[in-house]
Amino acid sequence: MNKNLKLALFLLGATVFNIVLMFVFIIAVFLVASRLMGNNPNPVVFQIVLLVGFIGSIVLTFLIYGKVMKWLQAKYNLEQHFPQLFKKRK
Repeated sequence: MNKNLKLALFLLGATVFNIVLMFVFIIAVFLVASRLMGNNPNPVVFQIVLLVGFIGSIVLTFLIYGKVMKWLQAKYNLEQHFPQLFKKRK
């Protein structure tokens, strides 16, 4: 496997991980909001809660993704395997 293929597979896997993680958080927010609001929720309040939960899930996913990428860089020394991705600019 050459470096470009490894890079493409890594980026594809990281993207899939990010999207799946975001969907998990969005579904969790929807389920928690549905349980807390009861059978007849106020539509305006429910929409606001879902919007805040959606934005919060994006932020939380971004933070977790950053931590996982830093951990993977340290554990597997990704600078060595993907120099064109992690190369420092002059």
